[in-house]
Amino acid sequence: MKTVYIAHPLRDNIEENVKKVDAICQQLHNQGEVIPFSPIHAFGFVDPKDDQTKVFEYCKVLLSKADELWVHGNWRNSEGCLIEIEFALQQGIPVMYK
Repeated sequence: MKTVYIAHPLRDNIEENVKKVDAICQQLHNQGEVIPFSPIHAFGFVDPKDDQTKVFEYCKVLLSKADELWVHGNWRNSEGCLIEIEFALQQGIPVMYK
């Protein structure tokens, strides 16, 4: 079973975006074909309004262990998603735009 890193914008509408990522991960869990990994869930203890530099570094470490990066939502306006996409491409990790 492959591990999929789920990238999704967070900061533009935190509450709504967390719900969207919850639904994405729940659907993937129910399908049982991949292991979804969500940094939004993993690092929910960090206030998204604070400096994200350290969190972005955490994300790169975890993304480096994923089989694929799946990008959801309005990622073109998300600093975090753009960092994750660039990193994945540099590392040769397949990127899927959902």
